[in-house]
Amino acid sequence: MGVLMVSGCSRPADTVERTAEARSSSSPAVAMRLDKPEKLLSGWPESMSRKLREQAQQTLGGFKALLDGEPTSAVGTAYATPDGQYTALASGVSGKVTNPKATMDEVFAALPRLSDVKPTPPGPMGGEARCGKGETQGVNVDVCAWADRHSIGMVAFIGFPKSGDPDSLFVQARSQLEHPVT
Repeated sequence: MGVLMVSGCSRPADTVERTAEARSSSSPAVAMRLDKPEKLLSGWPESMSRKLREQAQQTLGGFKALLDGEPTSAVGTAYATPDGQYTALASGVSGKVTNPKATMDEVFAALPRLSDVKPTPPGPMGGEARCGKGETQGVNVDVCAWADRHSIGMVAFIGFPKSGDPDSLFVQARSQLEHPVT
């Protein structure tokens, strides 16, 4: 699992193509922040696995390098169903994102073992969002990520059936992680 999650997203920010013509997104005009929910999705508690939490933290570190400036908030942890059958790694940072589309290109370029990467609805927070599928050590991994003008994040769903559709879980998880600054 670690190879897929930490195989990239660690290039310095200056390698991300920044263009003056940043594509307009439907991101909210207000600043956003990321917070770690006590439970994710349908009541999944935070995983006790230090290894999984460290993987989420490593991905978080790569996202910090993609911001234009310092992060204003960050989340990097793992959640698991009570029976341990399914896991979700959640990582994200808030701050200034110059070009959400180019950022998504960079995130998924750093995850070459994913296939079938395609746009997915970003949910009510807007921005760019994509999901892709992979497998590591015989375990299915669905990775969904987003970038908007205020945040970059990823949720990796581990152990779900190949026929699963992570898109709706992604929108639900993102809405639990990302909130307007009040």
